Amino acid sequence: MDENNIMTFQVKGIEILETNLSSPENPINDDTVFGFNLQSNQSFNLDNELVIVTCEVDIFDTGYDQKLGHLKVSCLYYLKDLKSYANEENNSISLPEGMVVTLNSISISTVRGVMYGVFRGTFLDGAILPVVDPTGEKKETINKDD
Repeated sequence: MDENNIMTFQVKGIEILETNLSSPENPINDDTVFGFNLQSNQSFNLDNELVIVTCEVDIFDTGYDQKLGHLKVSCLYYLKDLKSYANEENNSISLPEGMVVTLNSISISTVRGVMYGVFRGTFLDGAILPVVDPTGEKKETINKDD
């Protein structure tokens, strides 16, 4: 299919797969700088025309290089005619780059909101995932007050 074609998709679900908190060895205060390691990957269910974007986030206290928390979330999207992007010869799917970026962007934003809800009322209450480039996630650092 041509990359300029309009692709029809719908959010079908959000699944929290893993959450974890690790007791901080050092006090968390207004000077704590949180670091984030974000990874995402896509998998597919051709029979149900689903794209599944799974994001994992590790939260660190960068001053002590201590992992404080972990979250793994899958966002499920129905993508009309997903099978038309499948290459049965090499068992792969090739979506247009714009669709990949869109799904990654929505998923990362969703994970930010899930993180807020999951960690609210804990010592990670102020660890809010920064805005990242959905085309190439990388480790980011942000001050708790930013």
